[in-house]
Amino acid sequence: MVNSSKMQRNMELRKLPAASLYNLATILEINKDWQKVVPLIPKDLTADHFERKYNYEHMRLMEKHAEETNTKFAEVLFDEWGTSGRVRPTLETLMMILYKAEIFRAVDEISLMLGEAPLPRPSDGPAAPITTNISALLSEQSGEQTANTTASVDSGNPQNSNHDQAICNHTTRQLKEPSDLIKFSETILSEDIPNLSVLQTEFEGGDRSTALVEESDLIKFSSSKVMSSAELPDFSALIPKDEGDSKTMSSFTATTISTDPDSSQAMSSPQSSYSQNSVGGNVSSVPNIYSVIDNAILTDKNLVHFDYSELENITKNFSESLKIGSGGFGEVFVGRHRVHGLLAIKKVRMHFQISCEVAMKVFNTEVKSLSLLRHKNIVPIFGYSIDGITPCIVCEYIDGGSLLEKIEKKQLNVNERMNIIKGTAEGLKYIHHSERPPQFDDSVTQSGSASTRKSYFLHGDVKSANILLTKDCVPKLCDFGLAKQLETTFITTKSMMGTSAYMAPEGFSGTVTQKNDIFSFGIVLLELLTGLKPIVVENGESNNIKSYVEENCEDNDITRLVDKTVSNWTKAQDIFIVAQRCLQHFKNQRPTIDEVCNMIDEICAD
Repeated sequence: MVNSSKMQRNMELRKLPAASLYNLATILEINKDWQKVVPLIPKDLTADHFERKYNYEHMRLMEKHAEETNTKFAEVLFDEWGTSGRVRPTLETLMMILYKAEIFRAVDEISLMLGEAPLPRPSDGPAAPITTNISALLSEQSGEQTANTTASVDSGNPQNSNHDQAICNHTTRQLKEPSDLIKFSETILSEDIPNLSVLQTEFEGGDRSTALVEESDLIKFSSSKVMSSAELPDFSALIPKDEGDSKTMSSFTATTISTDPDSSQAMSSPQSSYSQNSVGGNVSSVPNIYSVIDNAILTDKNLVHFDYSELENITKNFSESLKIGSGGFGEVFVGRHRVHGLLAIKKVRMHFQISCEVAMKVFNTEVKSLSLLRHKNIVPIFGYSIDGITPCIVCEYIDGGSLLEKIEKKQLNVNERMNIIKGTAEGLKYIHHSERPPQFDDSVTQSGSASTRKSYFLHGDVKSANILLTKDCVPKLCDFGLAKQLETTFITTKSMMGTSAYMAPEGFSGTVTQKNDIFSFGIVLLELLTGLKPIVVENGESNNIKSYVEENCEDNDITRLVDKTVSNWTKAQDIFIVAQRCLQHFKNQRPTIDEVCNMIDEICAD
């Protein structure tokens, strides 16, 4: 069903009623017809030559997002496509693409929205129009049969009479006669037929359960009503195994933690108070994720190993009342330690959408990154815990909240915003200049030998929610679970890094460089300038903050959009120019972090 009011061809997709978009998305889900649509979407709607907007990697990422959010792929596509680019797709744009893809049912749906006659279909083939009038169909079939009968008589075929009889008897043929397709055996013996009568239950005063345990000729049940443990299936076979990884996952043991098999060290820790009852009384069923803890973590003398029982105690068993944050890979709790004071404890999230392998890679990356990257604008790490049911990362508690919260609450003045901009840039500069030690990971060159090229870090998920503030508004970058090591110029990943609202265009195709951090920092600058969220919702429409500012900024002047709670921000236009340079579409046109810091220093010095 569609809205009764007619729509216009030039109506942008993002302005269509939700019900209309949902109907179209439902049609495109049939046989995954959206796969025919995506390759036909042009990158530039005004260009004379065609260039695809979305490649295979984009499709994979959108499909993954649709699965994770339990939405239809086409809904994700319409949301992304409809809010990107200076020239937005319209209902007519979509209609022409659907027509070219020969998805005529969706084309007809749009025709109904427009109140227009359906576009012409091919005269033959699967897309040819068909009638749904039952009387017409029966009349047409009757006419064809009559014509066939006449043709048979006219041909003088001596078997015409038999042919006519076959036509007349087509719907009344006796089913008990031998079929032309299947001939049943004439030698079936009665003893070959299973006796199903034993499955019937005599319910007249009898016990229904007695009939079910009797033996039948079809199925013989075990004489024992209880299956022995040896008869139970081995569900451990369902746990994914990486054949190429020598670090196999065995059953969890709280008292002993094995390290890399190539290492000569092993680590033993006191048994956690996390009892067997807390995991259903079957500890052996929990995979030993700790066997993949990086040995560099276990041997790092700058890191403290915290007992899981102690972390449970100071967080009141990880009480919801002490939870201060949550993300895709973990939940963060606050607790006061007797020695280290207030701690932020990140409990790694384990659930079906995140495999143990992925979770532990995130854990290893974040702990090693925070241990190596120690700077006044990076959250300090104290240590970790690996003797409980799930690993934890223990950092210093930053008491001022996140930048995202401060912007939303309109609590930042001009000087505080400038200090946050400068401090965040300095933190990124330190990260981008930090050389990764050779033993940081197991990366090798294509030839299989260890890489001798210099490797540097990037953050990978710069956003206002990952910039924590002290009470004096000193920014601290956090959440290094996606931090990557950068070899020379670029790397390509198979999985999307970061948050889409902050992601550089090339990030969607898997290209990850330090210039991704620069683009994300540009989005943060726009948030600080305007006080807006990264996704701006206005009049029921959603828009990326970059596109929103570009559309509403008059004569390239940001003044009208500057956060109204900030008075006399004389350097706002200068910061906007820095943001524009950071947000260039092509990564090679964006400045390095050194250039960004130099521009900010010049602004602050004036």
